[in-house]
Amino acid sequence: MKKQLCLFAGLTAHALAASSAGDYLNALSLSPAPGSPWEVTGAASLGFSEGNSDNLSYTLQLLATYEEGANEGFVGADHVYSESNGAASTNSFRVFGQYNRLLSERAYVGVHGSYLNDEISDIKYRVDLGVGLGYYTIKNSTTSLSFEVGPGIAWEEQGGVARDFATIRFSERFEHQLSRRSKLWQSAVFSPRVEDFNDYLLNVEVGIDTLISQQWAVRTLVRYQYDSSPAAGQQSDDTTLSMGLSYALGGFSDPGADGHQPLKPDSAGPDAIQGGWSTSAALGVALAKGNSDNLSIGVSIDSAYRERNQELFLTANYTYAEDEGDTSADSLRASVQYNRILSDRAFVGSSVGFLRDDISDITYRVTPAVTAGYYLVKNDEMTLSVEAGPGFTFEEVAGTTDDYFSAVAVEKFTWELSDRMTLKQSFGAVFDPTNGQNYTLVGDVFLDTDITNNLAWRVALGWTYDNVPALGLGKDDTTLTSGISVKF
Repeated sequence: MKKQLCLFAGLTAHALAASSAGDYLNALSLSPAPGSPWEVTGAASLGFSEGNSDNLSYTLQLLATYEEGANEGFVGADHVYSESNGAASTNSFRVFGQYNRLLSERAYVGVHGSYLNDEISDIKYRVDLGVGLGYYTIKNSTTSLSFEVGPGIAWEEQGGVARDFATIRFSERFEHQLSRRSKLWQSAVFSPRVEDFNDYLLNVEVGIDTLISQQWAVRTLVRYQYDSSPAAGQQSDDTTLSMGLSYALGGFSDPGADGHQPLKPDSAGPDAIQGGWSTSAALGVALAKGNSDNLSIGVSIDSAYRERNQELFLTANYTYAEDEGDTSADSLRASVQYNRILSDRAFVGSSVGFLRDDISDITYRVTPAVTAGYYLVKNDEMTLSVEAGPGFTFEEVAGTTDDYFSAVAVEKFTWELSDRMTLKQSFGAVFDPTNGQNYTLVGDVFLDTDITNNLAWRVALGWTYDNVPALGLGKDDTTLTSGISVKF
């Protein structure tokens, strides 16, 4: 069984390394911080796995923007790196900046520059300098659409060949406030060589930003890049899909200032844990396609039904990942449990757990059990329960079937931290009383932060430990993911 750590938090894992400098001004911030012409935004993402498949990826980004009167500008940098089994699949570094001078409410002139180093694309360096003339065809409180064009010059060394040439840059930018907390943005930049328009670089991005708090925003981003003259052995196009978080050091401006819904909730107190059905489903996705092929998917569902004398819990978690066409994670965990309430705190229950993990060579592991439990804490905002009892295990591991008597012990914790944040945690053990070395441990914890009444941003940590794994495989498997959660 491998050990895997995947964090989708961050603006993107592989997308922004070669994005045009001009796009950063609007792509990384929802609006300037109130009371100051400066806004500083940073982001980081991390992915790590070790065991049957060794993978590492991270992204570091920093952007500072300035806007006051007729002057606006920005400067920033990012570093994107990933490797698979010791071989780098992404390694790029970029520094960029731009200054614009508004000529009127809609027209402006600007200068921009950038530096790029991309090891995988065999670009030792690329330096771009240019000027541009821009105009907002639409500019109001909810929608903006701008176009920009201007000449420039580029110096680069790609594939061991150094050259310099004149360029012309065409760019388009669109933003629209979808709702009080969500904004859609899209951009396209076309940069051909003046002497040959068939030699060009094209970048297209589409994203949705949704505010969570004064400092944090959820981002879903799709980016496409096309280099018509790539280095030998490299592909022309790269596509990336990511879901992540952005953070503004000074805080995003309060939407309430321009008529939008304030970020702060009306009530600071948590809601009581409700009876009846409560269900949430979460999805986290990261994708890179082209010179680097990576895919990670995490899907989960958590459902509970509560009445005065009974309760039912249903859970399922599926994780899949692949790197350069090789599967590095493929597992499904599910469980169902019914409890009969005997008193205010005590209960008896029956449950069935299921596990399939292709990487750990577990075809199936089914664990029915009956338990007796007790709520150590049980109030409107918090529950903490423990339970234990006998069970049975049926499994097929590495092609060998087995069944044996087992014992089960479980701890569960739920806490409504506030009216917008919920923490859930559980830890369980299944072991063979006749063989002290044969046991499995499972732990889960997730934090939901509400975006709307039905949407939340989820950060989830899952851990499993099999003390007797299949031959040649590791014992533990750890996964950290983030994504959108839907409540209904």
